[in-house]
Amino acid sequence: MRVLACGITHIGNVRAFNEDAFLLSDVIIQRDLMEKPICIERKGNYFVFAVADGMGGHPEGEKASLIVLEELKRCSPSDEEEINKCLHAARDKLEEYALENPHALGLGCAVAGLVISSKGLYAFNVGDCRVYGIKDGKLFLLTQDHRIAYYLTSALVGDPNYREFEVFIKRAEGFEGFLICSDGLWEYIEDETDKDLQTLLSIALDRGGADNLTAVKVSIMEV
Repeated sequence: MRVLACGITHIGNVRAFNEDAFLLSDVIIQRDLMEKPICIERKGNYFVFAVADGMGGHPEGEKASLIVLEELKRCSPSDEEEINKCLHAARDKLEEYALENPHALGLGCAVAGLVISSKGLYAFNVGDCRVYGIKDGKLFLLTQDHRIAYYLTSALVGDPNYREFEVFIKRAEGFEGFLICSDGLWEYIEDETDKDLQTLLSIALDRGGADNLTAVKVSIMEV
């Protein structure tokens, strides 16, 4: 399979710093803002893409995003069981970091991603990051938000009192591409059709940009 994957992140119009990060196969990106997307083209039988959104109001949200994406990259899950195990391992890494750095107790993040392997295509999330499937120019929500109003009901948290969390995983065959994004983006573009990342980011910023905004777009170029 050959894929084209692009990612972009932006601090937004309100936040003091960016706690989001994204994973493009073997590349992890975390920056305050990007003027244009970074893109990679890969050919192979395994890929993992993800967006992590550090929890606001908790310590070191930006570190939590990096730890979780680094673990996803390291363990390279290929099916539902492995995705679940990998996310639990990522949460354990957060707790290890918090125990070594007590000031960071409670650091955490939401995450959503896409795994493409010989076993199938899988969309997954914990928290309120999302994965959309793209077909015929339309966006189809594949994941399930874990939140009530603006409060997360599930997240990866580095605290021994919060070891349990809910994971949503779904098979994702039959789409031309995928959009993975943080809530800072999707809250402003739910009524939009498929567009390039730069356009989606501009729309979200023009409509408020109250949170960090991050997105990864994956295009299936060749099966």
